[in-house]
Amino acid sequence: MKNQFSLALSIISLIISIIGVGYVHSQLHQANEHKKWENYHLMTRRYYEWFSNVPAGMEADSCVPFGAQNDGVKKWARAYFDLYSEEYWLYKNGLIPAEMWTVRIDSGVNVNLTSYPLLVRGYEYWKAQGLFVHSEDFRKLVDDKLLKLKDNLRLKDCKKNQ
Repeated sequence: MKNQFSLALSIISLIISIIGVGYVHSQLHQANEHKKWENYHLMTRRYYEWFSNVPAGMEADSCVPFGAQNDGVKKWARAYFDLYSEEYWLYKNGLIPAEMWTVRIDSGVNVNLTSYPLLVRGYEYWKAQGLFVHSEDFRKLVDDKLLKLKDNLRLKDCKKNQ
């Protein structure tokens, strides 16, 4: 009788433990999803701040070599690629919702690169100078995107941008 009672208690304890592990797993999954959305919202806030400081003339390609642009233009363009690179890192490491990268962020980058030619000029400048020090897979992502968008970029036919 004692052995049966002991066995029953062991089985009940095992069932409760399995339920507890399932509950903890569920809570960890929910916390992870919440953190992904929190990361995404943080990046959205940073983009809002970035957009609120658009220097005059960013939407037009002037053929002025990028290196000769004013510091505000250079900082604004650099901040864009830094944010884009951070989002890419977060996406690659599963720290933002994947659907936000594939649906919202990717299409937003298309809009930004076609709307602000000086972003493209900045990228070309830093890359040529060896100063675009983001990861190789991120540089490939940007190169591929620019190649895909080349017919939609609003770049003037200027001599080599320096």
